[in-house]
Amino acid sequence: MQLISNWKDGLKMSSVQAGGAIAALGIAEQMLPQLQAVLPPAAYGVLGILVMLARVILQPKLSN
Repeated sequence: MQLISNWKDGLKMSSVQAGGAIAALGIAEQMLPQLQAVLPPAAYGVLGILVMLARVILQPKLSN
């Protein structure tokens, strides 16, 4: 496995932030079952697509 050259900027990447949001929602949903009624299953699909889009969109904050 080889890391990308700017791996230290990982937390600034929109795709990493969106992935973190998915993970946080998944954990919250397990710990607070009442969230399952509020959060539709399609939300994970939408966030997954957001991760894919964020991965290919230029992020000027990383080019400094």
